[in-house]
Amino acid sequence: MKKFLLIVVLLWIGFLCFVIFKDKMVQFLSDQDSGELDSITQVKEDAPSSAKESVDEKQPVVVLPKPVEENPVPFDPLPPVEMESGKEEVKAAVKNEANAVEEKLPDPRGMVIADYDKDPFGLICTKFERVPSRFRLLSWEGTKKVVLEDLENYDYGTKAYPRYIFSIRQPYKEMRHAKTGKPRFVPCSASDPNKRILLLSINIKYEAQNFSALTKPLAYLVIRDFKNGGTPYQITNEMEKPLTSSYAIEVEQFNGPQKFLHNLTGKPRNYTFGGWGFEYKLIGQNNSESTLTFQRKELKTGKITRKDITGPS
Repeated sequence: MKKFLLIVVLLWIGFLCFVIFKDKMVQFLSDQDSGELDSITQVKEDAPSSAKESVDEKQPVVVLPKPVEENPVPFDPLPPVEMESGKEEVKAAVKNEANAVEEKLPDPRGMVIADYDKDPFGLICTKFERVPSRFRLLSWEGTKKVVLEDLENYDYGTKAYPRYIFSIRQPYKEMRHAKTGKPRFVPCSASDPNKRILLLSINIKYEAQNFSALTKPLAYLVIRDFKNGGTPYQITNEMEKPLTSSYAIEVEQFNGPQKFLHNLTGKPRNYTFGGWGFEYKLIGQNNSESTLTFQRKELKTGKITRKDITGPS
């Protein structure tokens, strides 16, 4: 208890001392702060003068950079070239370079226009030959009916060509089986636009065999195949690969941006074809010399040109 009272007394004495000496302590602290500020200010004011004195004492030498010349030349200039003496050689070299560049650049016209430059008519014949007959004569029954073999539809199952019986002077149209796709020929009228074949006549002759008194029959059958243009042709029973009287004709037009093939097989005379501003017609045909006569009309100017073209050998 005594200790507690002693502590309380000491605290009370300390508080009284603080109250009494409070003003003096504040004044003392403020004096110290003002003294430090004065010293700092004095140092700052003295620093420039000392720095100026040191600079004046040293007096450094300023070295200016050496002026740089514009477009410096790293080496001596070359002597002037005398162009007059080698003028022709320079021209020749330039011309050769130009020709080399032209050879490297592709011609936009291509071979089509190159051919047209050689032959301005713009048409060549690529095929001119007789069309093989689809049918071969096997047998006949007097002059009323015949048996023909279809050479265009070989049957790999039976390993033989199909055979059909036709009546003389009766038109037939060709039809296909819905499932098998095999052809069959059905009688039709002469006015049917889909008629395919008509047997016009059959003539039977008997020829004597060599060194023998025996004779053998030889049948001449005249057929009209409307698919090949309808021109009649004749076959016999001795022909293994009979030919028609029609010709397969194909021509190639090359006076445009690209080559184009025209198939004239079975087309009527004066059939018009062409393109790229040109109109062609087949106006003549010489089968013995394999020569075709064409007429060309320029649609822009109306100019007409004719030319005989020979088929391929």
